[in-house]
Amino acid sequence: MALREHRTDAAMAATEADTARGDASAYWVCLALLLAMITLAMRIASMW
Repeated sequence: MALREHRTDAAMAATEADTARGDASAYWVCLALLLAMITLAMRIASMW
């Protein structure tokens, strides 16, 4: 029974690590998109 509890704890830790990694990836993607939109807006503004 203790082995099953240990596996459950390990699975929960792995799931939390994957979630944190996914959140970090989403953060960087959103940041890159934001920077791209700002750059595009600056280029459009400079043409006016």
